[in-house]
Amino acid sequence: MPTLKIPDSPDINYVRTGAKAGVPLFFIHALGLDLSVWEQQFSAFGSDHDLIAIDLPGHGLSGALNAPPSFAAMARIVGKVIDHLHIGPVHLVGISVGGMIAQAMAVTLPDLVRSLTLVATSCTFPAPVRNLLSERAQLVRARGMEVIVPLHLERWFPQDFRQRRPDVLDRFAKILFRQNPEFHASMWDMVATLDIAHQLKTLRCPVMVVAGEEDPSAAPAAGKRITDQIDDARLVVIPASGHFPQMEYPAEFNHIMRAFIHQVEQA
Repeated sequence: MPTLKIPDSPDINYVRTGAKAGVPLFFIHALGLDLSVWEQQFSAFGSDHDLIAIDLPGHGLSGALNAPPSFAAMARIVGKVIDHLHIGPVHLVGISVGGMIAQAMAVTLPDLVRSLTLVATSCTFPAPVRNLLSERAQLVRARGMEVIVPLHLERWFPQDFRQRRPDVLDRFAKILFRQNPEFHASMWDMVATLDIAHQLKTLRCPVMVVAGEEDPSAAPAAGKRITDQIDDARLVVIPASGHFPQMEYPAEFNHIMRAFIHQVEQA
């Protein structure tokens, strides 16, 4: 896989595929995972769009940060990748923590974002949830990835999907187990600081939020909290889906995303 060597940034592993024309689609994955969570989108959009997906710093085959992660630092690195590849503005797509980073980038680097698709994500948390996220970080530091991985999988996927697709759970578990526990904990510390709701009112790009009906981590109410801040933003709820609708219901997700991208490009 190709690696980007960007000054003052970790080496970034990325995949680029599809037609090198039009506005590119740029994908940011969820916490603890890697760019392979977008495999269904590579096959669906690769015939007619330029697609780029990265491993975030400290994930997959990308290099590590030299400081604790922050949304500002992650957003800057994504912006540097887009600049380095000369592909902006992009249709930016982020899931979970990737959606949080995408929001931060759209707010701070708006000229690099043509549209924003936010999947299974949030823009802020009440105090009890922040405490829970900080406790999750402490749990990883105390007991390692062995204790957190099963909890992630149970929370991310509905029971029906876990029974039908043990291969996906096995693959996600193997990716998660490769993470450094201290870094994984520091990512949860970062998530606990999320509070970007008040800045979303500045966005001028088209925004779509996709939520899974059965997602306890980023319920439809969290998606509505985002769209309530942004004029003309759209919320789509995928029935029966958990935290990864683009994998659990790829046909439905891809149809929704294709319609949104087409609408943006025809405007």
